[in-house]
Amino acid sequence: MMADDPQTVQAEQAVMVAKDLTAEPIEEIDLEEYQDPPLNAEEATILVVHFLQRMRKKVITPRKATLNGDNVFVVNVDLQDALATVHINADDREIIEYSIEPIEKEKQPPIPIPTRKIFIGLAAVIVFIVAVMCQSIIMLYAGPFLAGIHTDYYIIGGGLVLVAGVGIFWWRRRG
Repeated sequence: MMADDPQTVQAEQAVMVAKDLTAEPIEEIDLEEYQDPPLNAEEATILVVHFLQRMRKKVITPRKATLNGDNVFVVNVDLQDALATVHINADDREIIEYSIEPIEKEKQPPIPIPTRKIFIGLAAVIVFIVAVMCQSIIMLYAGPFLAGIHTDYYIIGGGLVLVAGVGIFWWRRRG
């Protein structure tokens, strides 16, 4: 066999590795040096957010993280349609318990218009109907007075009322 034979080369390398392993004494590793630092609120919140994302929950915002006397972090997180509460052991970073409670949304009225504006509109319609029904009575007393006014004054008065109405509307809306 030749020195360049692949089987020979592999056997020589295996012997060299075995000599290297047996030549050095094995050092004992102190596990206390390599332990993770204690869990804090920020890391607990990150663990909870990642846990909820793995569960395919849409996280809106973490609300609160507190450490109980039993060395357990309680993290509250707002989800899209629910509130999640997760308990994490601060010593071994293990999730002990979690609960996801749906949030009941306030029922919105079927009409997006406030009821006050609806009542004001109904009152205006009622006043208009009463005015139209009482027009004959009004014209009985105001007719002779209005007959003496030239029609151009009606047009000018209507324009002034229109401008005043737009001005008042604009002034109320800007404030």
